[in-house]
Amino acid sequence: MQKQLLSRFSPHRLVERVIERPVIAILIILIATAAFAWRIPALTFKTSIYDLVIEDLPATARYEEFKSIFGSDEIIRVVIKSDGIYEEKTFKKITELSDAAANIAGVRRVISLPEIKKAVDFSGKWELTKFSGVMKHVDLFKENLFSDDGKSTVLTLVLSNDADPEEVIAAVNQLIESSSKTLSLYQIGMPLVSQALAQLTQNDFIRLPPFTFILVAVVLLCLYRKFSYVILPLLCVTFALVWNFGLMSMLGIPLSILTMIVPVFLIAVGTAYCLHIVTEYRNRVRTAKDSKEAAIATYDTITFPTILAVLTTVAGLGSLLISRITAIQAFAISACLGIISFLVILLTLLPALMSLIPLPKKKSPSKTSGPGVLDRIIDGIATIDLNYQKITFPVIGILVLFCIVGIFKIPVETNPVGYFKEDTEVSRNFHDIYQHLSGSFPINITMQGDSEEYFQKVENIIKIDEMQKYIDTLPGIDKTISFADYLKLVNYAGNQFNPEYYRLPEEAWELRMLINSYKMMLGEDMLDRFMTPDFSQANILLLTHISSSRVFLKAKKQILSYAENTFSKDVRWNVTGFGMVISESSHQITSGQVKSLSITMVIVFGIMFLLFLSGKVGLIAIVPNLFPIVINFGIMGWFGVELSMFTSLIASIAIGLAVDDTIHYLVRYNSEFRKDLDDRRALKETLRHIGRPIIYTTLTISIGFSILTMSGFKPTAIFGTMMAITMFSALVGDLILLPSLLLHVELVTLWDLMRLKLGKDPEFGIPLFNGLSRTQIHYIIMAGTLRKIPAGEVLFRKGEPSDSMCAIISGSMDVVELENDDEEMGEHGIYKQLNQAGEGDILGEMGLLRGVPRSATVIATEPCDYLEINLKMIKRLQWLYPPTANRFFMNLMTILCDRIEAVTNSFACESVVDDLTGWCNRRGFIDILETEIHRSRRYKDHLSLCLMGIDLEVSDKRKSFEIKDQNFRMIGQTLSTLIRRSDYLGRLDAETFALLMPQTSASKAEPVCNRLRDLLLKKKLDSDGIRLDVALGIVDFDHQSKETALQILNRSSKDLQCKREK
Repeated sequence: MQKQLLSRFSPHRLVERVIERPVIAILIILIATAAFAWRIPALTFKTSIYDLVIEDLPATARYEEFKSIFGSDEIIRVVIKSDGIYEEKTFKKITELSDAAANIAGVRRVISLPEIKKAVDFSGKWELTKFSGVMKHVDLFKENLFSDDGKSTVLTLVLSNDADPEEVIAAVNQLIESSSKTLSLYQIGMPLVSQALAQLTQNDFIRLPPFTFILVAVVLLCLYRKFSYVILPLLCVTFALVWNFGLMSMLGIPLSILTMIVPVFLIAVGTAYCLHIVTEYRNRVRTAKDSKEAAIATYDTITFPTILAVLTTVAGLGSLLISRITAIQAFAISACLGIISFLVILLTLLPALMSLIPLPKKKSPSKTSGPGVLDRIIDGIATIDLNYQKITFPVIGILVLFCIVGIFKIPVETNPVGYFKEDTEVSRNFHDIYQHLSGSFPINITMQGDSEEYFQKVENIIKIDEMQKYIDTLPGIDKTISFADYLKLVNYAGNQFNPEYYRLPEEAWELRMLINSYKMMLGEDMLDRFMTPDFSQANILLLTHISSSRVFLKAKKQILSYAENTFSKDVRWNVTGFGMVISESSHQITSGQVKSLSITMVIVFGIMFLLFLSGKVGLIAIVPNLFPIVINFGIMGWFGVELSMFTSLIASIAIGLAVDDTIHYLVRYNSEFRKDLDDRRALKETLRHIGRPIIYTTLTISIGFSILTMSGFKPTAIFGTMMAITMFSALVGDLILLPSLLLHVELVTLWDLMRLKLGKDPEFGIPLFNGLSRTQIHYIIMAGTLRKIPAGEVLFRKGEPSDSMCAIISGSMDVVELENDDEEMGEHGIYKQLNQAGEGDILGEMGLLRGVPRSATVIATEPCDYLEINLKMIKRLQWLYPPTANRFFMNLMTILCDRIEAVTNSFACESVVDDLTGWCNRRGFIDILETEIHRSRRYKDHLSLCLMGIDLEVSDKRKSFEIKDQNFRMIGQTLSTLIRRSDYLGRLDAETFALLMPQTSASKAEPVCNRLRDLLLKKKLDSDGIRLDVALGIVDFDHQSKETALQILNRSSKDLQCKREK
């Protein structure tokens, strides 16, 4: 049942059904596309600087708490320039503007010179010269409301918590447009920066995708020079964009500061996916009978790697969801929806269209045409990969080290004003206002006392003033405003504007009186901006021209450090503001970057590990995909490119895209490698087939992203530039680094396992597979290599080194011994047939298990298919699938036992066993010794040989032979019970016994042999009148030496002879 379901809903089956009924498939896709298109008008724009904020950050919570206490700190500053702000006509116009601004919905209060004049001129009859004379002594308003030269003033619009900044900005623009032409006006503030950001990104959304679409079309036409091959990818891209926007609308995902990039991303990446398929289709149509056959052949090859490529891209994008920045999460969701939509279209619409396109007329190949420029480039790359690794690896290594150093120089920064080019209006206004006035970006410092009415004490008001004096010395801080400043103003006004009274009160009664005057003169609203009703918390407003997150955080650190070191512990300090929240959020990007990158790497490694059943391949696959990331961050560090919300996307996106080409390369390389296990040929053929589409896709993606450099929004332009650089770095990783590394690893793919599992049963009748399930048989098959050998060809020769065995699938082979070991096998070769092997038989199992040289020559007597199994691959399966490996070795053991029994019965007449002791005779012992010598050399183990000279003197000469035989038999039985199971005993001649001890050095063998001799000497013999003497000759075999078994025996015999003579 599961098999039927899997077969019915598999991607291959889906594509086959689409190709069988292309018209129906196209109609279904059109209906779905129309449904998604219907939802696009409901798609909304929501682009704001507030997208840069992490909502669950402690700094965000503190800012929200501040606004609930002191109200919104959002301000819009309207700068007014004239020849003289205190001229009668000019001041009247400023007053009209101030009054009109106060009536704008969402404006909580307007702070301006006209409003101040109303507050201090109770009679309303002051001349402007008197008012200007009064104002010049008020430090509170210097560079705050007016410039020192008296030519510039500002209207500060304090917005309410529920204000709509867009509506306020629009109303102010109307005021500016309708104002007198004799005045120069502009507005600036964080809401203006947010609006400018929205306008730029919306303009990019309207302008850049069409440019990308047209440029990609031109690139495709240049690459393929065939109209149909251009239309296919562009149609798929168009449908995917419609689906993506429709899904975003249905899920309520707006077009925001980052999701604006998604259309360009989908055009570039989607076209790259299509390029692999179209290139394969173009190759297939050359041999296919019709379009349907070409489409089916294309998707048989390309479906699996395409699905894997999409999954890895989704994994890279999905890892961005762990980011705490809402804009990044929205981008990840939107991009994932687009890529998944593209996969559906690639598996439905594209094969349907391919099956309907008539095949081009087959052209006869030109005899004079040679390889093109790109083919020569690819061949050159293959030559570099094969022959110049000693150069490429060091060069790449030095480059990587250089970039790693650069990574530590990357500045983490979010600078909203820096996002704009210097010639934009918002940037000009931001930098203009603080030249004569104060900046437009506010910071708020709250002081919380330890009790109510804390700030109704003079000494605590003085603390506010002292903190302001320190803050005024910090860079980027243009003006500080507090409750203390307004108390000075009220004191100044209450004492006939005597400059001596522009100071704080000195007595408690004076302070209480001034607070009452404050409320009457300036109003409760102005008091609430800087002091809580219970006088337990105070607010200091900082007007700054700081837009850099690093400078924001540095200022915060300096302020809190000064407060801690200067003031008592009864005051709690906090530095907040929207700019501070953005700064805190931006510095969370680094940890989010590390997390998302780690998740992507783990997912990619897991996919590669499952695909190739090898951790080594998984690691090798990651290396060329990490390479472009290191290059990207290194360039950012050395060139001072900031790690911002935009550039933080590059790593996860780039890995998701780069691994696509890695997968296509690995799958093709595996297919080529399995043909003959020639890695060098496989590398060349893979590059010839896959190199072209990899270069095409890199070029297309890079061109697509390079369009973003045309954006007026600097982060988008930088993102496009860095993505193009990163993708070209990925090309180096996939065409140079990956192929070179793959020459050092073997591949076994899950893809091949799945193909076999869904194919026919391997009914080979091989005893080696007895008791194994169908899947387990596939694991064993894929651990080896299916090969063919023609009749008359030698499989292997006697004496050749070996580390593999063969199972015959079909055909037959002869196991022979040549009359002359040096003779070449030919049609009339003379040899002795030892055995005949047919279907199901195995050959060379001792070579697989023990690595000994081949014991015979094997010749194919007819065309044969056989399975070659390597011990290294079996060990890998033993780790991955222990039950399969255990059963395999059990079957192998059974086969070996059966052979031992057959050999024992067949060659009993050529026994190698000593009849008296049951041990090996000299011939058998030499064979064992030769085998153990090979094993010792292979595993570099010790091997010791001990010869025992047994001297028996019998007094009764008549029964000498009989008595000696009885006692030799008894000695043999005794020794057999005393040695290890791994040791071997042999009787070389009548009175010389041999003990072979594997994995034992001479120093360890000597005490053992001495103990055996002592036990024999103490042994009670069968008859009286017998004297027993035992001499030992012990030698050690050096696994590095080239001694033969006979040479070792001769050396041991000489040692024994010396011991006897002594």
